[in-house]
Amino acid sequence: MRADLRIDPNRRLGPVPRRLFGHLLARRMGVAEEGLHDPVHPTADAHGVRQDIEGLIRGLEPSVFRWPGGCTGTSYHWLDGVGPTAERPRNIDLHFGWETGYRFGTDEFLAWCRRMGAEPLMNWNMGTGTLEEAMAWLEYCNRNDGTQYAQLRKKNGHQEPYGVKLWQLGNETYGQWEIGHTSAANYAEIASEWAKTARKIDQQIEIVALAGALTHSLDWAATVIPIVAPHVDFMTFHAFWRKTVGSRGMPPANDPNLKGDEWYFVLAGPHLAEAYIHSLKGLIDTARREVPGARPMKVAITEWNTADFAVHMADNPSLATFQPYYDLRDALANAGFLNILLRNSDTVTLATSAQAFNVRGHVMANDKGVWREPIYWPLQMIAAKMGPIVLDTYSDSPGFTAPEYRLEGLQVLDAAATLDPKTRRVALSLVNRSRTEPLEVKLHLAGATVDAEASQTLLHHDDPMAMNGPDQPDNVSPRTTPLTLRDNTIELPPHSHAVVELQLGS
Repeated sequence: MRADLRIDPNRRLGPVPRRLFGHLLARRMGVAEEGLHDPVHPTADAHGVRQDIEGLIRGLEPSVFRWPGGCTGTSYHWLDGVGPTAERPRNIDLHFGWETGYRFGTDEFLAWCRRMGAEPLMNWNMGTGTLEEAMAWLEYCNRNDGTQYAQLRKKNGHQEPYGVKLWQLGNETYGQWEIGHTSAANYAEIASEWAKTARKIDQQIEIVALAGALTHSLDWAATVIPIVAPHVDFMTFHAFWRKTVGSRGMPPANDPNLKGDEWYFVLAGPHLAEAYIHSLKGLIDTARREVPGARPMKVAITEWNTADFAVHMADNPSLATFQPYYDLRDALANAGFLNILLRNSDTVTLATSAQAFNVRGHVMANDKGVWREPIYWPLQMIAAKMGPIVLDTYSDSPGFTAPEYRLEGLQVLDAAATLDPKTRRVALSLVNRSRTEPLEVKLHLAGATVDAEASQTLLHHDDPMAMNGPDQPDNVSPRTTPLTLRDNTIELPPHSHAVVELQLGS
């Protein structure tokens, strides 16, 4: 198969927001609690953090960590997680009904973010929590005067405020599964009140409100956005797409009589998110024109991944239950989603995958070992190798459809491009979504040339369903090799993701 990829180095869409490369770190057992933070583990450092896990997460160059959830944050009471660890309680995570602890609390999380060079995104508890409790948490983190909770922070050994910028108003309250489930209108009114109050404590914070999920229509977002527009900085939605046809908890197929190729069905899933991004942008632009005092809102996606909820929701809190979960096809779907984020980076400026570690994690661990899932690699490759400026791209390649989603006109080649103006380096993220056919990609650079000698980092395996695990942690992993372009053509093997680094000619 052949494809044409057209790039104009002068058509610059804007900077790559580093906040796109963030992660959820839920406080649930086996993730933050007694997972990443496990003081009795042989690899734990002086802070109680497992270095075998931290090192792999660090390799993703994370920019943001969202905490303490997620669904598990809807019954999180932050005061239980500060002060002497020996005095902190163990209680029930009311969403899952599982026991959990508070040893990895606010101060531990924020200190870890600093060591990782990442920004915290704190999630207010709008399930069992109150406005007063939420504002006390903001005061604890950000105030420097002699008020009650600022003094409590100092008493706990942290003299300087943390200056946490990002705060999210609740989690998935549009869903009946969520503690605190409510209507869009009610959520919007409460969220507005919380946001207005929070800005009286700290005017510099950036506030994230809920815009729904792919499992819901745009009615929620259309109701919420005009009400919260004067008070928030981001509208967030959660984007999960099916790992297999028929998996529970995913957006339903539009017509059960429409049957497509399951291979392409999975790879098409991220384009549902792309459509939702475009719809939210329209609603936000309308609100900015029509609502007095509307803030210049952007779109956030604070949970995203390929997923099958029937599997991960069945996990209990024991580490031994976390097993290899993702295959190479899932990694290709995620690579396509990351390309979508780059292509829409003027609209989406904040994203946190769900999640960093365990429970659909990029890094996984059980009693047999620690490993990087195949989905780890597209995120690592793009975060590490793509440049600071997004370039416009146009591709023409063989197409496919996903009739279950009524998605048509999708292409086998999925591409994004960036430029580093200082070094004149162009980086391409290229996904060949064909299961069986190699792809020749002919580059067309308007008014520019590239050197024939380039570099390619390729994620590929002979088996498109290959997986990693504790016994074969590097079964699916990329290789970086020199690449010589012939007639400006890049050859991609089937079912592969490549980041190609090119040097613009003089």
